[in-house]
Order: sequence, then structure tokens, then C-alpha cells
Amino acid sequence: MRIAFVGKGGSGKTTTAALFSRYTAGLGRPVLAVDADINQHLGVALGADPAAPPPRALGGDLTWLKDHVRGENPLLPSADTMIKTTPPGPGSRMLSLDPSGELLRRYSAVAGGVRYLVTGAFDESDIGVSCYHSKTASPRSRPARWSCTSTTCSTARGSTSRST
Repeated sequence: MRIAFVGKGGSGKTTTAALFSRYTAGLGRPVLAVDADINQHLGVALGADPAAPPPRALGGDLTWLKDHVRGENPLLPSADTMIKTTPPGPGSRMLSLDPSGELLRRYSAVAGGVRYLVTGAFDESDIGVSCYHSKTASPRSRPARWSCTSTTCSTARGSTSRST
């Protein structure tokens, strides 16, 4: 199951996502939460120490991330050929979030019994364009071995969101 908490600033996305994620994890279900909000505070809302550094941001190492996601996909000869709308294909690792895999070892942390990722900072040109919930909401993008993925993401002026 994939759930995205999307809304304008101050609407309670982070609080709702944290409470839902902790509740679901408390039921014994594996949860992966992704903080794709402009103001990234999901880790603290889950119970992480506010003085501790956040996990490494997904957006901070796009070269490695694109190469990892590309995997062995023969349709993508290099990570440079990927664009934001490149769909997953044979050999890609876009759909696999194995908890023991390199992606989660590099980028995730656990707080309040919930494993979570952060996308990292957004700049003005990203607003309304680079929302990571587009990857987690794909009908084919169910993370392996996770029963629930929750995502927070702000909406931008003129943007829309749709649940799939």
C-alpha cells in the first residue's frame, strides 16, 4: 500500500504521516516513510533526536542514485540518458527497496520504529516539478517487502495531486 499525504504548508502532512507510520509500524507492519516535503521534519516527528544529523538525502547524490536506479536496464546505456519521466524497465532497480539493500543502507534511518528517507532540499526551480511522490505513487512501484509506504509532499501553486 502506498499513501501520500499532500497539501499546502501547515496543513498537518508531517504530523499525519508520522502518526500513521508509527501506528502502522506498531501493528507489526513494515513501513517505509519518505519525507519529500519542502520543510523536512518527518524524522523528528517520528521521534528522531532533533540535534542528530538527518539521514543522507536522496537528492544529494543524484549521479549515484540514477546509476543505482538504472541497474542493468539495457534500454538505458548510462545514467545520463535518464530523465525525470523515465519509466522502470527490465533490469532497473527503481521498484526494489530491499531493507538490506544498498539504497536503504546509504540513505535511510529509523526513528520511532519506522524506517524513513529524506529527499533533501528543494530549490525554487524544483517546486511543483520534482516531487518524489510521483515515483512512490506509480501502480508498479510497490517497494519489495514493505507493506506500507507513506510520503509527505507539499503542493505548489497551480499543482494538482491524484491518488492511484
